[in-house]
Amino acid sequence: MRCLVVLIIICFKCNIVECLSTGRGSLDLNIKSTSEQYELVANQPLLMQIEAMETGIIIKVANLSTSITFIIFQIHSQRLTLTLSLTNTYNYESTVKGNNIGLIYRVATPGSAAMVYLNNTHNATVDVLLAAFTYTANDPIPGGCSLEFPQEEAPYLKLQYSHVLTTVDFQLANLGISKDCEDSVTKNSLEYDIYLYFLKQNELGAEEYFSSLIKLLSIDSIQKFGRKIHSLHHSEKTSLAFSSYPRKGAAYAVVVRDTTLKTSAAYVPILSYSCDVIEGSTNSCADIGDVVGTVVTFLIGLLGLFMCFFGHRFFKTEMFFVGFLAMLAVSLPLFELGTQLSNEDVIVTGILLGVLSGMIWILVWVCLGIPVVSLLLTGGVLGYLFASLIFFTPFGSLDSLRNGVSYSMVFMSIILFLTAFLLPLNKLLSIAATSLVGSYSFTVSIDQFTRGSLSYIVLNSIRHGYNHFVEAFVYTPFQTNEIVLSVVWGILSISGAVFQVYRERNRPPFPPPPYRTWRTYVQATRELENSSDEESHDQEREPLIQSRLPAFLYGATVDAVTGERLLDGMAQNH
Repeated sequence: MRCLVVLIIICFKCNIVECLSTGRGSLDLNIKSTSEQYELVANQPLLMQIEAMETGIIIKVANLSTSITFIIFQIHSQRLTLTLSLTNTYNYESTVKGNNIGLIYRVATPGSAAMVYLNNTHNATVDVLLAAFTYTANDPIPGGCSLEFPQEEAPYLKLQYSHVLTTVDFQLANLGISKDCEDSVTKNSLEYDIYLYFLKQNELGAEEYFSSLIKLLSIDSIQKFGRKIHSLHHSEKTSLAFSSYPRKGAAYAVVVRDTTLKTSAAYVPILSYSCDVIEGSTNSCADIGDVVGTVVTFLIGLLGLFMCFFGHRFFKTEMFFVGFLAMLAVSLPLFELGTQLSNEDVIVTGILLGVLSGMIWILVWVCLGIPVVSLLLTGGVLGYLFASLIFFTPFGSLDSLRNGVSYSMVFMSIILFLTAFLLPLNKLLSIAATSLVGSYSFTVSIDQFTRGSLSYIVLNSIRHGYNHFVEAFVYTPFQTNEIVLSVVWGILSISGAVFQVYRERNRPPFPPPPYRTWRTYVQATRELENSSDEESHDQEREPLIQSRLPAFLYGATVDAVTGERLLDGMAQNH
């Protein structure tokens, strides 16, 4: 009887083991441990697919030259992470996991084959780009002096992003003929060139993803297609910050150069959209943009188009427009940094404050009636846009301006200079501001729907209020969409300015100040009511002392004594 029970237990255990090993039954783990092998040609990328739950894949490179001392294997996947290891045991120190990863394989025996192991632990087929680039003993070793990454030699880059900043980290290199990372020769001989490449706008597909990465695999290709933005020495930080542009793919590459031996090597490039291409994820690229922001941008664009052609004629509307924009530019970064409000709440709060600011600025004009005072904010808004446009050009990427004090001083100097220069020409300032700022607002509303980059002319300036953004490299994609919209902006601004100058040619420079006009009218009415002498109504009343305020302050719009509105010809006499 005991023998029968033991036999039944043994059979039951055997069935469980069979289920686990063959993948049959309710204990199916859906993991295929394979010995599938792919052989790469050195320095030639290969696109392929890896089946779901396929592990233990061997990536091999054979027929190597005897001069080859190390190989950089790299794997790239757009949507899902993969695991790459130097051993089939997947030790922590010899394994890396991610979308753009790589490892250095040391060739022990000259001419021998090299291999690494690849795992796909996802229940989905993955498109991957494989490559193996060979180097000699004279070439520097990317990431050969790794201190912060798990691997002793880490040739890959790490990337973190938010909707404002993207941070790229890499480890210092080592000389191919030396292993002493603290040696002064090693430190002084190596320099690092940072390259940036923008993908085609709004292209989130795999074809554009892989074709862009292929352009940044080899040194020659990086130098041909990439944009060199900075060079680092051993004493500088290897953590670099860049401006983020959600849905706009950006690839980063690093080339280390040995200035003594005149050799170089490339790190594994990395690519980011500043959002997640997987739909339904927390930070999905499909969720970029919100209804509130889109509607507000559209309404501001319509108002901007009206201001472009009729801004100076409707002076109080102009005062509201510049007051609204000025407060919006100030409040958005303050509320996003200093509060825990959501993005929509920040926008709504900024709009409410902008409306309040616009109404207050209308009251400044109504009560004071001095054009030069009311146009101070108009000049500031125009100067802000002009300074933002200057910093949008390569001028804004100068290393000397990646400092909070330097940036602020130059930016404010541009605003103050432009305002001071145009303020005496107050009518010209009003027309120039409404045509340029109004046409830009309308162009940005179009840019919002085409997902272009012109809105970042101002947004990048606003972003400088965020922590550490001033230290970032601010390079913005400028492609076909931006070129077309820039032409539209230019045509609109010139057309609006010419139209307003022609329309206002025979009109007073500014409308009469509302409060002064009302006060003059009330005083004149009281004098007429209190006068009992009928003959006095026909007499011309003229003060003994004519005291006229300078035309510079009031824009020659009204007589300072009688309150009568002056025509352009009369204004010239004052």
